[in-house]
Amino acid sequence: MSSKSSAKKASARDEASSRPPSKQSGKGVVARDDLQACQYCNRRFTDDRLIIHQEICAKTGKKNRKVYDATKHRVQGTELEPYTKKQTKSLSQRPQSTQVKKTDWRRKHEEFIGAIRAAKMAQAHVARGGKLSDLPPPPPSDNPDYVQCPHCGRKFNQTAAERHIPKCASYEYNKPKQTRGGRK
Repeated sequence: MSSKSSAKKASARDEASSRPPSKQSGKGVVARDDLQACQYCNRRFTDDRLIIHQEICAKTGKKNRKVYDATKHRVQGTELEPYTKKQTKSLSQRPQSTQVKKTDWRRKHEEFIGAIRAAKMAQAHVARGGKLSDLPPPPPSDNPDYVQCPHCGRKFNQTAAERHIPKCASYEYNKPKQTRGGRK
């Protein structure tokens, strides 16, 4: 039995070696003379398969397929459906006038480097036996996107400021103290 199976393996190997290889291991693609390129996608096929492929390739190349939204199909019919974002316009129909917000990365980088240097100086001062109270305060970071609270002077991003400012206005410790003769 083992001689029959080894004979089958040997004949299969001979058949595979008689065909021209499509790829060589480690050396890239080998040019085969019996393959022709498709006029639509430039993939290479034998003559008998090329005609069939070109018919299919011509049909599929003309179609504009809709982008499949897996989230829409997964959520459809569940209680999460009202919470998913509905896309009414495709990307191509959106106006191109929306400007991309320009980031000020250089200023942010310089502030970051300054903060690192201040922290290293403070760490070295403490390592020499000094107190942190002896050092000047670290350089303030100034972000023009932040909104300053008129009551406490702290700065927040836009959404946090919308939450904070109404609460801060009602706190008593932010209001000036009244004395008998007027303001203190």
